[in-house]
Amino acid sequence: MVTEITARTNEAIALKNAGRHVEAIDLLANIATMAPDNLALQHNHAAALGDAGRNREAVMVLERAFQRGLNAPQSWLVFARALAGVQDFERARSAFFQLLRFNPYSPDVHKELAQLIWMQTGEQDKALEIVNEALRANPAAKALYITRAQILGQTGDANAEYAEIRRLADKNPNTPELSMALCNSALACEKIAEAVGYGKAAFDAARENDSAVSAYATALLAAGEASQAAGVIEILRARQPVNQFFIALEATAWRLTGDPRYEAIFDYDSLVFAAPLEPPAAWRTLDAYLADLTEALEEAHDFQEHPFNQSVRHGSQISSVTGSDNPALKAYGDAALRPVRRFTEALGVGDDVLRNRNIGGFRFFSTWSISLPPGGFHVNHVHPEGWLSSACHIRPAPDDPENERAGWLKFGEPGITTAPALTPQCFVKPEPGVLVLFPSYMWHGTVGFEAGDARLTIAADIVPASA
Repeated sequence: MVTEITARTNEAIALKNAGRHVEAIDLLANIATMAPDNLALQHNHAAALGDAGRNREAVMVLERAFQRGLNAPQSWLVFARALAGVQDFERARSAFFQLLRFNPYSPDVHKELAQLIWMQTGEQDKALEIVNEALRANPAAKALYITRAQILGQTGDANAEYAEIRRLADKNPNTPELSMALCNSALACEKIAEAVGYGKAAFDAARENDSAVSAYATALLAAGEASQAAGVIEILRARQPVNQFFIALEATAWRLTGDPRYEAIFDYDSLVFAAPLEPPAAWRTLDAYLADLTEALEEAHDFQEHPFNQSVRHGSQISSVTGSDNPALKAYGDAALRPVRRFTEALGVGDDVLRNRNIGGFRFFSTWSISLPPGGFHVNHVHPEGWLSSACHIRPAPDDPENERAGWLKFGEPGITTAPALTPQCFVKPEPGVLVLFPSYMWHGTVGFEAGDARLTIAADIVPASA
């Protein structure tokens, strides 16, 4: 029995890693029934459900397992995230507090709890309250100072983040992790010369660390040293050839130096594609489907502020749209399937960084939704783990006679500082129910808007898969 369970568990892990979440979950559920007293198997099943966005089921599996004695930190983390996913915020907070009983000074748990509080309240002081209590109890918890600095930055105070890390670095000189953090925070404060110095220190001390190399390359681009940056970026591209952020960095260096290779992979005419969704089988028309989708999204968006480390600013984000219990959200993958297939077929194959991954099939890697109220926006960004990315406007921003492109998609303007500054090269006017597809390495963001209802979108990352 043990050998069979191990073999099946390894098979489930392989399925999950291949993106075949439904098959992995079904197999893990079957394994769990083979040994109902094995609580680790219950955890594996719940974790797979959580990864697939099936949060309500993950909660149910773990509730039963906790009643039977499961009490592992990793299980409480899955539980806390799943509870937040089903908008049971009070129980999610309690689960995070349970995690802090295992380790009161865990920087990762403190950051996730602060993020939950920030998204619920939009108040920086409340987001910082618990990590500040932990630091008062244990001023020697160095990692928590970095966490506090990151919370300050993610809630809109880049200068306070920089000052916090500077104080920590002064007490802990020659620390590569802090040099890297200082480089990134200095860039956020537009302290370019300081960023280059810190980035060089991180690079020299930890050249094997891709984050350190990336920080230095980004600082060089900000300082107008594009040719030197290109040499540093080559290290990243050799190590991670499909990382879309590293492709974007290289392309930015090409644009700054006038390298013709830039135009080939930022060819907006052929690489930005728009097509309407197909109404899923349960809906007779696209308008009927969009009406139900709008209602479902308005109900699901229950946060006041953006999550950390994402592109959205002053809006809310929900993850795992297609893992929802709501029929309209669950059916989104079916609605988007044909437009994506049309794009991949038109794309063809080739030697460039996009077409060389077109192997005849694809799968949705992740699907999420954004609600942007007036004044909200997306910073320019890319999707590092994708291949193709998409944005579908369920309810676009309204027309604004004083801002012709209010709420439009923009492409080509880097999400990093460059010298000279680079501007957008392509704009797309959103239309209800129209899916816009583009390479995941392509810089994109939104033009701000100041009036009307919240702009509702569904986004997805798509990766290659065998046909």
